[in-house]
Amino acid sequence: MSQNGKLSRFWIQELTRPAFEDWLENELEPVVIIGIGAIEQHGLHLPLGTDSLGCLEFIHEVASRTNSVCIHPCWPGFSPHHMSFPGTVTFSSETLLGVLMDTVGSFAHHGVKRFILVNHHGGNTQTMNLAAQLAKREYNVMIAAPEGPKETELAKKIQERVQRFLEVHSGPRETAYALHYFPELCEMWRLDDWESGVILSDRLREFMDPDREDYELVSQVFDACLGPNTEDTTRNGQYATTDPRTADPKEAEASMEEAVQFMVDFIELWKSIPVPKCFLD
Repeated sequence: MSQNGKLSRFWIQELTRPAFEDWLENELEPVVIIGIGAIEQHGLHLPLGTDSLGCLEFIHEVASRTNSVCIHPCWPGFSPHHMSFPGTVTFSSETLLGVLMDTVGSFAHHGVKRFILVNHHGGNTQTMNLAAQLAKREYNVMIAAPEGPKETELAKKIQERVQRFLEVHSGPRETAYALHYFPELCEMWRLDDWESGVILSDRLREFMDPDREDYELVSQVFDACLGPNTEDTTRNGQYATTDPRTADPKEAEASMEEAVQFMVDFIELWKSIPVPKCFLD
């Protein structure tokens, strides 16, 4: 429902056409938030849809605080590197690009000028960035993919663990987010006999030290040496060298609140700036 441009529901699929039209006509600077996730293996204990499930929660919260419309146009993403692990569903980069372009194009056809892309799977990043670049030119719209905050104490603490322990996939960091958002889908009992499955040489492990004076250099060498597929780095699908049973849902809750508020602040500031003439039809 929408009354004088104020939404009471934010998912596009839950709005009637008159409600969407009312929002579009009366919201001075309408913003559409597009979520991008994945269906892929997440170790032994997290649901295959972890990335999309978390993205759904995140973008809806942002939309509800900014009177924006949100859409999650597809559950899978670009995940060919996980295909050795059953349950993974991957789109080709061309398919994902097409989905994003068609989604933006549809809203642009109806007059929307501002789009936010929110990605919860690293494998989608390059395709998302290309979609943003192409859609801006193709449909004459403004597209942003904000990331932050990065300078809070909590953000720095989590980033230090990412660097030191490779907490990028199904480790304590991601497990904490899952336990915060959808604990009923997490099967923590599968970790009773947990041990690290990461396959890395001792030399590469030495590069996972953000305290090194040459960390800027060696961290990029580290990335260049990682294999193209998940099984090249881990036996059990978990990248992190740390025990996911140490996950702290309260930390994840605080981190997500920071991220949501950052996105809200971005949207509100962005909406205060009139659409530049180059984007006007």
